[in-house]
Amino acid sequence: MANLEVRDLSPVFGAEVSGLEPKIPLEEATLQQLRKLFDERKLLVFRDVEIDRDFQYYLSYAIIGREEPKQDPSVPKRESFISNKEENGIAPFGRLLWHSDMMWTAEACELLSLYGKDVGQPTTPTMFISSAQAWKTLPQGLRARVENLTAEHVHDLSYERSGGDETVLTAKFDDDDCTQLPLARRHPRTGETLLYVCQQMTSGITGLSKEESDSLLEELFQHLYATENILQHDWLKGDLVMWDNLALQHARGNVEAEGPPRTLRKTFAPMPAFLKTRQPQFARAMN
Repeated sequence: MANLEVRDLSPVFGAEVSGLEPKIPLEEATLQQLRKLFDERKLLVFRDVEIDRDFQYYLSYAIIGREEPKQDPSVPKRESFISNKEENGIAPFGRLLWHSDMMWTAEACELLSLYGKDVGQPTTPTMFISSAQAWKTLPQGLRARVENLTAEHVHDLSYERSGGDETVLTAKFDDDDCTQLPLARRHPRTGETLLYVCQQMTSGITGLSKEESDSLLEELFQHLYATENILQHDWLKGDLVMWDNLALQHARGNVEAEGPPRTLRKTFAPMPAFLKTRQPQFARAMN
């Protein structure tokens, strides 16, 4: 088994892991250690590792105990990049509001990972908060008001919630898919309860007027996104960051297209079927 060293990044979630030797397959004992750590800490950071897309993809599935889907060897493997320099890069510029990827679909994406392929300095960090911890610490009176409610989630409300900030980025698919899910959502793997609303994608609370819904959501957002709840990751080349996309939300500050390179290879586990054929269109919120 690998001699892994672990350092907590905050009292609540996040851990930096040292000593991992990137190889396929990893020893089962090492995988068991990483799975336990991932479920406990929700976010794992591996610094200064040299990995290719195959290892990143393999580890993303292995950590949540799933098998990689079979791929046609004759079809080239597509790499996805969050990048201000790569052609067809995802979210190539702008600021991203708080969200979990694809909250607007019931097809859960459990794990996201980003790998620092090309990172210049100074770079824009990624911020994280814990929806699981937010539910645990939700004041009792507020919890009683929301525990039996559902919320609707859509692709993107960045325009409405940009607060006049022209740097905010919107991401829109061609269709109008949406879903309704409990505010107290049960995590499908860990069984934890999550406070499942977000700034970018939650359009409203079912059964309430817009005024009531907006007011209640603002109370929840103030609790979720309080400064003391935020963990910030400052990117370096060779960083691998893997996190629970249901239990955590993420956001980022403004990325300039003309700024230092910020190219992060992205993987999903499991990969939602619709992402193989559909990609969002990105634009400034105030355009």
